[in-house]
Amino acid sequence: MATPLSDPTTTGHHAVRKPPRAAMESRGWAWGGIVTALGGITVSVAAGPLWAFDDADMRDNARMVDSLGGSAQGWVFVTQLAFTAAALGAVLFGAGLRRRLERQCPAGSLVPTTAYLGMLLIGVMSLVGAGMGTEAFHNLRMADKTDPDTVIGELAQLGTYGWVWSGLLLTAAALAVAAFRQGAVSRWIGVVSLIFGFLALVTQVLPFQYMALFVGVPYLLVLGIAFAFGRGPALD
Repeated sequence: MATPLSDPTTTGHHAVRKPPRAAMESRGWAWGGIVTALGGITVSVAAGPLWAFDDADMRDNARMVDSLGGSAQGWVFVTQLAFTAAALGAVLFGAGLRRRLERQCPAGSLVPTTAYLGMLLIGVMSLVGAGMGTEAFHNLRMADKTDPDTVIGELAQLGTYGWVWSGLLLTAAALAVAAFRQGAVSRWIGVVSLIFGFLALVTQVLPFQYMALFVGVPYLLVLGIAFAFGRGPALD
């Protein structure tokens, strides 16, 4: 019986070694999606104490500022930290996702770059949200010297710009194509991407863009867990 050439025990003077297995690729990048989702959850929790107003106060910014508790400044700082973590996690996750898709998608496909750019947009908007916390923090610290209209206006921006995670549309669309047309990821990921991509689209075409954060949190949590712990050729 002939001995395979790939067998290192091949008889003769010149044994042929098996090629070494590629080192298992780290999945640390997938935790970026989980960190982004957890950052979004923290932002939504911190938003509650910053908007604890009665309807009767909505027409008077001075009364709205007076109704804020002494912890408002701290919650703004928590928001800033959470948005920063979300931004960094989003870029890391996007970079890892692009690398993973480049290995699975056909050569020259736009899917990997599109998926990455969607996450990059989330990172940018999260950094904008973190930046909005700076002025709000200091003006709350000096609330007795600051125009109440300025304070409330900054809180309104803090609760809007950083929440616009509609860049998720690009990532979700790319993963749907990767699943159904290219077989680069599991089909269930394609189904989940279609659902959350549609919800993100709804938030973008309606005047509720900031609601995209609530869409992005569960979606990125699912993706992060799937790529961090999932098995199978379409994930690995």
